Amino acid sequence: MARGASVTRRLRDDNALAVLHHVWDLPPAPDGSEPGVTGSDLIAATGLSRATVHDVCDELIGRGWLRELPNGRAAADYTKGRPARRYAFDVHAGTVVGVDAGQHRIAARVADLRGRTLAEAAEVVDHDPGRTPAAARLDVVTGTVRRALAAAGSPAVLSVAVGVPAPVGPSGRTEFTGNPYWLFMNPDLAAHLAEHHGWRAVVDNDANLAALAEGWLGSGRGVRNQVTLLAGERIGAGVVDDGRLLRGARGGVGEMRYLDIVEGVGSADGLGKVLRDLVRAAGGTGAAEDVVAAAEAGEELAGSLLAVAAERLTRVVVSLASLFDPERVVVAGGGAGAGGVVDRVNAELPRFLDEPRPAVVASTLGRDVVVLGALRRALDEVRRDALVLTPGR
Repeated sequence: MARGASVTRRLRDDNALAVLHHVWDLPPAPDGSEPGVTGSDLIAATGLSRATVHDVCDELIGRGWLRELPNGRAAADYTKGRPARRYAFDVHAGTVVGVDAGQHRIAARVADLRGRTLAEAAEVVDHDPGRTPAAARLDVVTGTVRRALAAAGSPAVLSVAVGVPAPVGPSGRTEFTGNPYWLFMNPDLAAHLAEHHGWRAVVDNDANLAALAEGWLGSGRGVRNQVTLLAGERIGAGVVDDGRLLRGARGGVGEMRYLDIVEGVGSADGLGKVLRDLVRAAGGTGAAEDVVAAAEAGEELAGSLLAVAAERLTRVVVSLASLFDPERVVVAGGGAGAGGVVDRVNAELPRFLDEPRPAVVASTLGRDVVVLGALRRALDEVRRDALVLTPGR
């Protein structure tokens, strides 16, 4: 393609994306339907000429992203001039899939292009990263996605995003080769889903996706500098600096291996595992949820165990505050919002940090935080690559 033609095509694509994103970002009507927008509305919003707007809209209709609405003028009004053309986003142009591929549970959710859930599926797994073949993990992830899609009526898929408890580099692979657990968690999932099933797929660290979810729907909305601390079985952090997710050269930002040498912490174990270990050391049995329930009921031993776990979490928050200086730390994952853990952390922070300190809050998204972040990542991929995708196929 000649240079002039290339520049013209790029300008046209920029115009098309400006129009598409504006229409896509319009809030749905109260009944959930897509709002109509006129050419005049788009001219005012984008600064493009009338001819360019209508030309671009025709192209987007042809591509399957927009649809033209019937004009609302009554037949008796035909003498009042040509009715304005009205356009709407085609929310049914395709779907996205978000996957939380944890160690013990695989969850997949299918959503429309507004992020609204259409169907979901989940499977509990008992894989041993040291013994289970990687093919078994690939099969479970694929099977869970297929079940969710079948429940949604087997719609066209525009993007699949998968969260894994491992660092993920720009290639979608885990580039740190010395950790068998990480390599099992991400056995080149993106390539497998693309090559064997034809899905456009991206893989990301689960804490990064949790941070996206919190910024989209949760406790990180409107916060330019926040850290989402995924603290269930193991601790990982998604770091947002000035509105941008930090990743590092190989996706290692937010990996918490350094906690092994932090006094009073000693490992990257999350709240769930820490509480189980504390119960076992005290001669008892039970899950983390049992400790939390007992502490909330006023049991003294359970309360003291929860206080130890909260003290440990405080030191984790202090280390993150020292490294990244966030406005807010969102604690997500198992047990994060129970038993006053976050309140205890906030009460302890003045021992370690001067004002202004980050506010520590509990996530409101529960166990869905990673799958919601995966949906957000998949939607972002579709928005970015809309002009190279084929909606409805």
